[in-house]
Formats: sequence, C-alpha cells, structure tokens
Amino acid sequence: MNIYFSSRFIKKSKQLIKKDKSLKDSLDTQISLFITNPNHPSLKLHKLKGKRSKQLAIWIKGDLRTLCIKNVNDLIFIDLIKHDEY
Repeated sequence: MNIYFSSRFIKKSKQLIKKDKSLKDSLDTQISLFITNPNHPSLKLHKLKGKRSKQLAIWIKGDLRTLCIKNVNDLIFIDLIKHDEY
C-alpha cells in the first residue's frame, strides 16, 4: 500500500504541532497503527456520511481526527479536523 499526505494535511499538522508538541507523537502513533492494524479499536475508525462519504476518520487525540481516503493500493491522508467540523 502506498501512503500519501496531502499538502493540506502537512500544512495543518505543522500548524497544530507548533501549538502542541505532543501531537506529533500522537499522529505518528495513530498513523503507524492504522498502517499495521487498521482495525485496532484505539483508532476509532469510521466511515463518514453525506458529502464526505468516501472518507474515513481516525481518532488522533481529544477531539482531533485525521481524514483519509483509501483506494485499493493507496491511502491518502487529506486533512486534520476537530470532530464537530465533519
């Protein structure tokens, strides 16, 4: 599986990590866990509905989620948002 990070995801993660240094560890942990075991319960992985129905949400920390799109061979992390934003 190929892993990609959108420019929006990278920009947003840099901004948020600047405010909260511990976020980098949480992001690294959850993304690695998703890659190795996408069904792990601590990810709280779920498919979104409505206009985001092709996206998946993964719990990172607190109310922060990362959104991604999964194809057959690709996984694209597209954004970091708070739970109430989707």
